[in-house]
Amino acid sequence: MSSKRLGMVTGSVALAALLLQACSGGSGGSGGGADTGESAGGGNAVSGKGGEPVTITLLNAQSDGIREKFFGETAIPEFEKENPGIKVEIINTPFEEFDSKMSTLVAGGTPPDVWSHWGHSGFVDYMTRHLTLDLTPYMNDFNNPNISESTMKVYNVDGKQYGIPLSIFPSLVFYNKDLLDKAGVKIPNYKYGDPEWTWDKLIGYAKQVSKDYGKPSAVYGFTWNMGSHMATYSWDWGLDIFQDGYKTGFLDKADLTDPKFESAVKWYQDLILKDKITPTTAISDSLTKTGDPMLTGKVAFDLDGGWQLAGFKDQQFNFGVLPMPLGPAGTSTPFTYIDPLMISSKSKHPDAAWKFVKFMTSPDMQLKWATMTGYPPADSKAYQEWLKQFGSQVDLTYLTQVIQDSIAHGKESPNHLIAGYADITSLMKNEQQQIFTNGADPAKVLPEINEKFNKLLQQIKEKAGAGT
Repeated sequence: MSSKRLGMVTGSVALAALLLQACSGGSGGSGGGADTGESAGGGNAVSGKGGEPVTITLLNAQSDGIREKFFGETAIPEFEKENPGIKVEIINTPFEEFDSKMSTLVAGGTPPDVWSHWGHSGFVDYMTRHLTLDLTPYMNDFNNPNISESTMKVYNVDGKQYGIPLSIFPSLVFYNKDLLDKAGVKIPNYKYGDPEWTWDKLIGYAKQVSKDYGKPSAVYGFTWNMGSHMATYSWDWGLDIFQDGYKTGFLDKADLTDPKFESAVKWYQDLILKDKITPTTAISDSLTKTGDPMLTGKVAFDLDGGWQLAGFKDQQFNFGVLPMPLGPAGTSTPFTYIDPLMISSKSKHPDAAWKFVKFMTSPDMQLKWATMTGYPPADSKAYQEWLKQFGSQVDLTYLTQVIQDSIAHGKESPNHLIAGYADITSLMKNEQQQIFTNGADPAKVLPEINEKFNKLLQQIKEKAGAGT
């Protein structure tokens, strides 16, 4: 795997225009029939021995009931009605347990037939573990011209297709308009790259809204919910520690003692322990037990993904949006999450699984996905309909521009690009507590964390047999 050229993009400039305007070109691939024992290409009916229905499994990370409800009440019943020879069993698991559940199923010889990277690990990790089926033989049967070729290529490795995009999530700064109005804070519609729109400016606004830190009546000015841990905080301080690993999926070494990284970590530590506008991990965990902290009025500003809009839509939440601010390096780098549906290389029913993937990424289901879940689709026409849903809550023209800029200037999240990311996340979330909870000086503890991190990187490579 280490010698392959990974197709994942770290910049999404080509996607923005294609997403937010109707596409005219197709994205089907070439290929013949798959050697699956069934009928590759999905043209014929699929059934088991004696005409009995076959059963495929879908592994899903629970998402406040939104995704599991859509699959259980809409998508699967409609699919099974159209395909009476196939039954779909959904396996719902909490987000934090998704990776371990996946590993358990694989180890037990019962990997899910279909899944997406809905845990801490992502596409490259599955590729390095040889879990993903080459879908190239099926691509003549793929028929959604609204999913652009540029988007499809994100999951193309060495000319072979390994995933079909289902959703494209941008990242934005969301804010609670009611909290800001109550505090008398007025926010202009900053444009992406505006030199006035910096992290210092955002934190200044957040301080005006924060109050009663740690108390039941507290309002927290700002939360960072992208990237999961400190290894991703330094992009706009001028350093991406994973940069050298994006081409192969493996990082040979990292330097967490770099002054740029240290500065970014110290900045975030100050938000928690000095400025008192960002909750500790313990406080955050407590807040989420009573619902989304944005929706319950406990957080004023939140850097998060486009999936938040699903809950905002359902609650008719009074929210606003802003682009990612400029960092000390003078850059603004949003996160992008392009979620594909993948099929197991060990699936006993790959043709049936392909029918489900094709169904879920069809124009009709992409539109239903967008309008019924509130999640953004990969289909460009459905994406426009997804945006229209929020017109009664927020300035639609501005929201569209912020999202378009987020995708155009965004970088795919490293958990999709780096192998072993679940283990990286576990290490980082554990080690960073001494900084963000106990107040340790980053300059003193980062060398030790760096040593542990680099040891883990080598273990990840050895486990995958990279370079051998």
